[in-house]
Amino acid sequence: MYQILQLEVGGFDHNFSYLITAGNKEAALVDPTGDLTALTDAINREAVIPKYILLTHGHLDHYQQLGEILSIFPAEVIAHPNHPMYKHNHVTDLKRLPFGEKGYIEIIFSPGHTRDSVMYRLDDDSALFTGDTLFIDYVGFCRSKEMYATLTKKVLPLSDKLVIYSGHDYGSVKARTLGEERLKNKFLDFCSYDEFKQRLQELS
Repeated sequence: MYQILQLEVGGFDHNFSYLITAGNKEAALVDPTGDLTALTDAINREAVIPKYILLTHGHLDHYQQLGEILSIFPAEVIAHPNHPMYKHNHVTDLKRLPFGEKGYIEIIFSPGHTRDSVMYRLDDDSALFTGDTLFIDYVGFCRSKEMYATLTKKVLPLSDKLVIYSGHDYGSVKARTLGEERLKNKFLDFCSYDEFKQRLQELS
């Protein structure tokens, strides 16, 4: 069982950061950005043990507080090898990061919005942190072929019960399950690449 705090940190454009806490108080912080006080207050209030800082991609608005937050949350920084903050810690697609007493966080490479995009899945299928790959009701601006491959091969095969936690507050709700998203997000409802590419024109 994990506790997830969705932090409305403002940032560049309605950004979310997340604090994930396991039963043994180990914690992971996703995309530290925006309001530094909101981040530090959550960390201090929960009295967590820093384990990971998880970066979803290399756009600065998702890690602008990384330097400051490391002083109070001295955790291992996890990112795609092409991310500017990558620390040569052997991050690979589908690698499982030990977390909590017996759990893990799975790294899922998800190119499309950027080529260094990463999603993070909790082992109990309670949450998927999607950055700017998948929003509620939308997908991120993207390279169409890469995003199509990510959605069809990486996202759609996942469990319906996963709650989608994205990098920005752009949707009609702040989070919902992948099962619900399949029904309500037209960018997940396509029969071919050409149809998906046509849908993307609505993002501009």
